[in-house]
Amino acid sequence: MDPRFHPSNFFRPKEALMNSRLLSIPLALTLVACGGNNNAVSRNNPGTGTSTLRVQADVDATPSSTDLQVEVRDSAGNRISGATVIISNPTWGPVTLPEANPPSGQYVGSKIGFPAGDFTLSVAATLPSGIPANVQNVVVGGPGVHAINAPAQNAIVPKNVPLQLSWTTPSLAMGATIRTKDYGPAAATDTGTFTIPGPGNPPNNNQSLTIARYNEIDMAGGVSGSRLRVTVESVVSPYFVQ
Repeated sequence: MDPRFHPSNFFRPKEALMNSRLLSIPLALTLVACGGNNNAVSRNNPGTGTSTLRVQADVDATPSSTDLQVEVRDSAGNRISGATVIISNPTWGPVTLPEANPPSGQYVGSKIGFPAGDFTLSVAATLPSGIPANVQNVVVGGPGVHAINAPAQNAIVPKNVPLQLSWTTPSLAMGATIRTKDYGPAAATDTGTFTIPGPGNPPNNNQSLTIARYNEIDMAGGVSGSRLRVTVESVVSPYFVQ
């Protein structure tokens, strides 16, 4: 039995209960500060399928818009036209992507903004042989829209010295990339902090910073190379390196 649920824990003196509640407050605050279970990667699900489609799907977003693109091929690399491709999100509901320029095998769409919540992909198609094929219920945890805290827009920062960056992490992503006009792209962990080294921070009176956070999953029901990736970018521009 889990000791948290032992009967003795439910029959304690009043003082013990009060002490327990007081002790739980710092723990709860610690979990919130560290993100608790708010980890996008932990919500990933590779889904299922017939293992006969190669599906590469991208959800690419800024805070104001989201582009959806899914390429569907068979195991031999042939483009699969006429598939039913659906990306779902709790805010959007199911979004069916039309095929662009059939028989391209490219299915595209766009939405305003970038929603909270996770993204689910399902694809149903018919192979050239006439055999049905699919990938179903592939889920990538949404990382949420982040804000860049430092540097701020129009900030003046010193040149040729390390520059400390910071950003919010609404839901911990698999990773991040950092780039400016003079640095990167550089891989980073989604800790909310990164330091650009001094040589990567030369003088620039019209500098911009892009931080992209991403999450992805390889599809269990697709052929090798099948994956669903969600990326969201935020930009600060300009800031001045002097």
